[in-house]
Amino acid sequence: MLFYILAIAGGCVGLYFGGDLLLKGATTIGAKLGWSAAIIGFVLVSLGTSAPELFVSAGAAMQGYGDMAAGNVVGSNVVNLAIVLGLGALILPLTIERAIKIHQLPLMIGMTLLGYFFLIDGHLGRSEGLILLLSAVASVLWAMRVDGPPADLEEALGTSVAEAKAQSSWISASQVFAGIILLIIGAEGLIWGGVGLAEIFKVPDAVVALTVTSIGTGLPEITATVLAVARRDTAMAIGNVVGSNLMNIGLVLGVSGLIAPINSAGVGNLPLLTMVGLTLVLAVLSWFPGYISRIMGGALLASFVVYTTLLLQ
Repeated sequence: MLFYILAIAGGCVGLYFGGDLLLKGATTIGAKLGWSAAIIGFVLVSLGTSAPELFVSAGAAMQGYGDMAAGNVVGSNVVNLAIVLGLGALILPLTIERAIKIHQLPLMIGMTLLGYFFLIDGHLGRSEGLILLLSAVASVLWAMRVDGPPADLEEALGTSVAEAKAQSSWISASQVFAGIILLIIGAEGLIWGGVGLAEIFKVPDAVVALTVTSIGTGLPEITATVLAVARRDTAMAIGNVVGSNLMNIGLVLGVSGLIAPINSAGVGNLPLLTMVGLTLVLAVLSWFPGYISRIMGGALLASFVVYTTLLLQ
């Protein structure tokens, strides 16, 4: 069992640093190629929020672990809504800005409902995967057109655009290559460790994916949100979750379904309804009262405990 736990821990580390390297390398190359701030922002949204989930779910789909591929996506979205927002709100009440609730949140709600209807029958085909992927691309491009590039673009790059352009092409390419390798290794570690623990404890793969694996792939969002809240940037904290959930279903589930049809009967109604329910709770809170209080943050964290307890029964 120790080897499986170490594989999961090592996988989490690989996914965290692999995603960071891939993001920095890709955005730096984009800056050198003269991409607009909007396009670089698109890369930040797609790679920065969902690279770990993408490699884990796509890898699981290729190996025939449909429950893990779908469970990782659904579980990651639940983790984002319950743990990431709950933890952030406990530190500092999270104000939901107008741009998020008018433009971005409706897109996330629509994508969540689409994912729910595609997964409720326990199967996701290639045509459904294609619809999800195209919907994600259209949603992000529309959001970029309406809201423009992220205001914290240079902060997300970790350097100024001018400095990014000056960086050696070899260094940028090496970052991309190293990031992909680390993501592949990290994903394999998480999949292998998760399947191994499922066999030892005699629980379905979906349960491990919905809990252990999804928390592991959600570490970048948890870290980014805590850092954003520490800087009192609550808009970025909310934006991270909204963007991540949208891309998890559209990009991650879409690409995974295109790679191989996913049989996800093990995911079940509870995780899907929890994902939809928490999404609607966020939608209501965005208007009434327009923020997530510390009390509500505690309630979100408590909801994850209840949800996990029900899963394990």
